[in-house]
Amino acid sequence: MIIPTRNRRESLRRCLVSLAGQTYPRERWEVIVVQDGEEEPAEEGLAAFRERLALRCFQQSHAGCGIARNTGAAQARGRYLVFTDDDCLFPADWLWRYTEQFERAADCVVAGRAVNALKDNPYSEATQHMADYLLWRSNSSPEQATLALGNSFGAPAEGFRELGGFSPRYFRLAAEDRDFCARWLAAGRRIVYAPEILAHHAHALALGSFLGQHFHYGRGAFLFYQLEARRRHSRVRLESPGFYLSLLAWPWSARSGAQAARLSLLLLLAQVAHAAGYLYGFLADRGKLS
Repeated sequence: MIIPTRNRRESLRRCLVSLAGQTYPRERWEVIVVQDGEEEPAEEGLAAFRERLALRCFQQSHAGCGIARNTGAAQARGRYLVFTDDDCLFPADWLWRYTEQFERAADCVVAGRAVNALKDNPYSEATQHMADYLLWRSNSSPEQATLALGNSFGAPAEGFRELGGFSPRYFRLAAEDRDFCARWLAAGRRIVYAPEILAHHAHALALGSFLGQHFHYGRGAFLFYQLEARRRHSRVRLESPGFYLSLLAWPWSARSGAQAARLSLLLLLAQVAHAAGYLYGFLADRGKLS
């Protein structure tokens, strides 16, 4: 289990409390926490968990979430790697469910899913709806899935390392999981989607952080499409207009009335921010930004 973290001590504490409640035998797994550029080591604050978890902590200069995950993967001693975020909470059987999937698909990436734990936060709810939509679109055939998201992402350790882990080019751009999945599939490997592997994601957002998040997603999307085009020796392939229309309609599949309308509006705002981030990436790539 690998958890990158940066300046979120209370979220990390809650995450570790949740992991301490796993029913999977303690001697069969470890928790690796990687501090990404924090000035103060977390060792003292994590000491209380050492009796309940096989816990190791590492520190790196600020290099982003993907590199922090790579740092953890390099230190991991197990046959399989499970990545999550420091603001996630888990059912007691979470690791058992990963184990069941790896037993039947040992060489595959295993994609779990998350649900928003902050139901009263409309921005967190909208971001979760977007993640749900992407998983639904990408993984309609669970045995031939194409996407795993970083907060519930399992992989064989050997295969992960052979592929070079998450790309360092996505520093602060939040698309390294999507990039890894594309490279994994291009190498002739398989992803399986197991929606029953469920984490609860407690990422609080306000309007500014919500728009900033999706701006960075847009920048990451630009880099992803550029790299994919180079790997395929083809032109950049963007999503069709139908993809975005279906996204805006997605909240109405689970909600109605004012709730669905609010979520659709927030998804529209997210896509405006996403487009702005994509344009920023485009202009920066062409040297038009100082």
